[in-house]
Amino acid sequence: MKHTKNLIFLAFAAFLLFACSKEEPTPEPQQPAVPQIILDTDIASSTDDLFAMQLLYRYAAQGRCKLLGVVVDRMGDTNAAVADLMNNYYGFPTLPIALERNGTYERFGYINYTPLAQATDSNGNLLFARTYSDYSSLPDGYVLYRSLLANAPDGSVTIMLTGIASTIANLLTSGADQYSPLTGVELVRRKVKRLYFMATKLEPGSEQEVSPGYNMMMHPEATSTLLQLWPADVDVIISPSAPGNMVEYAPEQVISDIDWTDIHPIKQIYMRFDCNTGQRMWDPMISLQEIEGESLIALSPRGHLSFSANKVSFTTDPDGNYRYQIAGDEAWAQRMLNLIRASNR
Repeated sequence: MKHTKNLIFLAFAAFLLFACSKEEPTPEPQQPAVPQIILDTDIASSTDDLFAMQLLYRYAAQGRCKLLGVVVDRMGDTNAAVADLMNNYYGFPTLPIALERNGTYERFGYINYTPLAQATDSNGNLLFARTYSDYSSLPDGYVLYRSLLANAPDGSVTIMLTGIASTIANLLTSGADQYSPLTGVELVRRKVKRLYFMATKLEPGSEQEVSPGYNMMMHPEATSTLLQLWPADVDVIISPSAPGNMVEYAPEQVISDIDWTDIHPIKQIYMRFDCNTGQRMWDPMISLQEIEGESLIALSPRGHLSFSANKVSFTTDPDGNYRYQIAGDEAWAQRMLNLIRASNR
């Protein structure tokens, strides 16, 4: 009898072991194979934004990244119209666009090329297709952010801020909504892998009290909100003006490189407007590093960034979440220019 009971127990144990072995393991969240990018731009002020966008479109077409959306961080429908025609020209007509409505209008710009959105051919037809005819239908910038982040895998999204911090500030101060029960800060902490911010005049050896630069000073309050509320466990890479200053893409070179057509938004801007303004390739430094690899542009040690009045300070700390890009030599600058030029050919 005792022997029978032992056999029954062993059989039951074997059954349990078999049953447990057949259970499917809980799947780990799958990280996207390529960078998932939200571009946050003050387009229609300077042409470096256009080259940063063009690089991303080209990389996306090659399958090297996925564009989730474009946020226009300066108020004004005409700015959104330029983003719209860029999306269409490069083959992304359904890529979501959002427009900042609680930020700042442009008070100064290098080149105002917003009329390009209304340019027509000899028959009176728009030269460049657009998806929208009424930009009042676009969502507010922070609303698109919340929608895109809520649907993204945890820790998967790269935000490329090549303009003003107004929309990200509104995201960080946002509360729960139909897209997510999380606050803006918690949504960023959970979903964002890193933030790039084209700003400041930081250079090695000059970390203390340097100029914050154009993008930060266009909306100082928003900049302060970004630096105060951004989660300390989410990386930030600052792209200062120094690397881009090394890379000049002369107007005549731009036009020559696009010799295969005249119906090209960047070429039309260089043909129609005075682009000989000392424009340097600041914004493309972000696109290049994210897709081509972190080693492409040297980075500072980790640290913390502070902003007050008309200055920024960088303090090194191995536990900090901030780093900044460092310009290379002339050979490095030529390599960067060649990568940008290749996207035009």
